[in-house]
Amino acid sequence: MREILAVAALILGFYGFIPYLRDILKGKVKPARSARIMFAALLVIALFQQHDLGSRYALAITIGEAAGSILILLSSLKYGVGGLKKLDVVCYVLLAADLFFWLTTSNSLIALHLTVLADLIAFTPTLEKTWHDPSSETTTFFLLGVIAPLLSIAASKELTYGIILFPAYLAIANGFEVLLIERKIVKASVK
Repeated sequence: MREILAVAALILGFYGFIPYLRDILKGKVKPARSARIMFAALLVIALFQQHDLGSRYALAITIGEAAGSILILLSSLKYGVGGLKKLDVVCYVLLAADLFFWLTTSNSLIALHLTVLADLIAFTPTLEKTWHDPSSETTTFFLLGVIAPLLSIAASKELTYGIILFPAYLAIANGFEVLLIERKIVKASVK
C-alpha cells in the first residue's frame, strides 16, 4: 500500500506541473524567474537532505516536484518575469547559506529547516503576484501540490518530524496559494 501511495504522490506531484506549464506557454501565467530558479535548486537540495534523514517513500513527492520544477524553470527563462529584485537576492543568499551549512556540518535536519525557510521566502514573489492578480495562477497546479505531499506522508513508514517536515510544508504553502487564487471566485460571488 505504501508503494501505491508513493507512486500516486510522485505522479500527482509531477502531473500538477502540466496545466501550469500549459498556462505558461499560453501566456496566462508568468512565473517569477527567481522563484523558479530557487525552487528547482531547493527541491534538489531537499531531496538529498530528506534522504539523509531517512525518508524513503516521502521522497516521492520531492522527486516529482523537482522534475516538474526543472521544467517550469526552463520555461520561465523565456516566459517568466523578474529575477534580480532585492528580495530575489536575499533568497539567493539564503539558498547559498543553506547549501554551505548543510555541506559543512552534515546536519540535515537544521539544513532542511533552512531549505523550508528559503523555499518560503522564494515563494513570496508568487504569493505577492497572486495577491494582486489571482487569475495569473493555475489552481490545479497548487491543489495537486496539496494532495501529493499528503499522499507522500501517508506512504511513509515512519512519521518522524524530519521525514514529514518538507512534505507538510509543501501542502501548507500550496494550500495557502489555492486560497489566494480562489478568493477571486469568492469576491466575484459576493458582488
